[in-house]
Amino acid sequence: MVEFFAGYYTRRRDVKKIKEKGAISKDTAKTSEELGLPKMTLEYLVWVKDIKKTEDNRYYVDCKDKKGC
Repeated sequence: MVEFFAGYYTRRRDVKKIKEKGAISKDTAKTSEELGLPKMTLEYLVWVKDIKKTEDNRYYVDCKDKKGC
């Protein structure tokens, strides 16, 4: 159970970091290098639907509805 909460807070921290870097739309999406996060971490966040990935391998938090942003 502790592992679940640790993973959840790590995800929240990483999503917050992506938002702080300004990657909040497809137009402002950033590469893993620009975000300072490993590609494996970003791919996991895409898989759990916390963030989205563009066709050219950039990542962003979808804030079009402003929910949670």
